[in-house]
Amino acid sequence: MDNLLELHKIAAAHLYGVKKSSLIKLMNRAESLESIFTSSIVRLSQQTGISENRLRSMKREKALERAESIHSFNKRHGIDHLFYQESNYPFQLKECKDGPISLNVLGPLNLKNRKIVAMVGTRKCSHFAKEMVDELVASFKGQDIIIVSGLALGVDTHVHESCLKNDVPTAAILGHGLQMIYPQGNRQIAKRIIASGGALISEFDHRKKPNKYSFPQRNRIIAGLADITVVVESAIKGGGMITAEIANGYSRDVMACPNSLINKSFGGCNELIKKNKAHLLTDANDIFELMNWSKKSRAILDFDLTPEETKIVNSIQQNQEIHINEIIQNTNLSAAKVQSTLMQLELKNLIFSAPNLCYSSKI
Repeated sequence: MDNLLELHKIAAAHLYGVKKSSLIKLMNRAESLESIFTSSIVRLSQQTGISENRLRSMKREKALERAESIHSFNKRHGIDHLFYQESNYPFQLKECKDGPISLNVLGPLNLKNRKIVAMVGTRKCSHFAKEMVDELVASFKGQDIIIVSGLALGVDTHVHESCLKNDVPTAAILGHGLQMIYPQGNRQIAKRIIASGGALISEFDHRKKPNKYSFPQRNRIIAGLADITVVVESAIKGGGMITAEIANGYSRDVMACPNSLINKSFGGCNELIKKNKAHLLTDANDIFELMNWSKKSRAILDFDLTPEETKIVNSIQQNQEIHINEIIQNTNLSAAKVQSTLMQLELKNLIFSAPNLCYSSKI
């Protein structure tokens, strides 16, 4: 019985021409989800008031055949199927009228009742974008936040890599089925995401190959799944801008990092900010303030620091901003030792170097 119910849930997502809003109406009028697939066309038409021709056009038998194939594949590969009515289906997507009927999730990551940030951007990203991603992701460590992106080249790939480096949970939303990884060069990253406790997520049949339509479909899941969407860097036209527009359509918050005024090829974020389609983002604190999320303090014990690094971080944390001369005085370390240690702490993304040899803490 449970197996049959699971098949019906999967098949519901593959009824021809039936989106979630149409399925909800159909299910409200039918006796049950099971009856949509087991009742005769005449009986189902009487139950729902939908014409027999329309019901035939949904191709119930074909949907069930696909469901059997998907169910078999999911079972072999340990993939969870989340139906929109179930409690483990992300509540953020339940609020979206055009959200997916179901999701296929490969990996142990639990999306239920979690704070989720989407980070997206251009495929040909700059060094600035990568630095910004690293700074933002490092600030989410230990904050019980999941970062989602699209596993595309450029910003998306760097987002996932930075999450893996900083032990921040991440999920990749795919524009194709789970039988493959696109681009192929990201197969190892995909494996590492799963091994780290993250997940690969797709609404598509496992055999679905990527095309120019599947990626915009994927973008609506990224925007719908996230409490807030961050556009790191983008051209005026691009996937990141599409995702931002969709997020605005869902009445979700959008933030954008200001981009160079000189490099006109990255004008998308500035355009979003100028047109009040995104809030200005300068650091992770802006996200916590906008979302009214409390930020957990991160203890120095959470990091593998040398005694000298610990001394210096302690000194910096006692001040909002501190000059290098005060650090030398407070720690009784030599100027050379302080300079070299500060450089190491910057590389570990634990401190921020301000103008005039001043420093502040990121933890």
